[in-house]
Amino acid sequence: MNNPTVQIIEDEPLHASLVDRALRLAHFDTSVATDGQAGWQEIQRRPPSLILLDLMLPGLSGQDICRMVRQTTSTQHIPIIMLTAIGGEAERIAGLEMGADDYVVKPFSPREVVLRVRAVLRRIRESVPELRPDSNAAVRVQGPYFAVSLGKGELSLSRRELTLLSVLLRHENALLGAEELTDLQAGERPGETLQELDRDVRRLHRKIENSGAGSIDVLPGYRYRLRSRR
Repeated sequence: MNNPTVQIIEDEPLHASLVDRALRLAHFDTSVATDGQAGWQEIQRRPPSLILLDLMLPGLSGQDICRMVRQTTSTQHIPIIMLTAIGGEAERIAGLEMGADDYVVKPFSPREVVLRVRAVLRRIRESVPELRPDSNAAVRVQGPYFAVSLGKGELSLSRRELTLLSVLLRHENALLGAEELTDLQAGERPGETLQELDRDVRRLHRKIENSGAGSIDVLPGYRYRLRSRR
């Protein structure tokens, strides 16, 4: 099984070196970028399991990168730990509201960073949505994605897509309206628009169709129905 990959984006060489060495000793693969633009390019080129993100960066700031990660379909599921020299409550809350999963205040212990990385990744693994027991489906973590065996097909899904699939499988062959589908996700994406939900379902629909695992009916009026192939 491949080691989890951590993308470090930190412009202070000493901090970057300390964290990089500590993570490698803890059996993580790492990639280091010293400015925001290079970091964002690396995230897009090879999506990591987790991002360690300094707030104060040359070029793109940590806030900019956090927003871009959360607004981009291929990266929005990746957990982020922010590295910040500002330890006030307001700043920490702002970082979490921006989409960060945790934060570490400088100066920090490299061991603390490793422990926080492990804790966030463990929390992500433990919060994998449960699939219906009789759905003939199995899930395994595969880097920042989830490999899902469904029927005779296998899909590579983001956490968002896996959440949608778990809901649709629990209501297989039932017609679900957008509001009902949103309610069944138990607040997974608060404030999500109908258009955003429709886009997410259509992306999942294409993956299921291409894998031969079944199909999702996408009907007028934002209504959806999963038909799986056993």
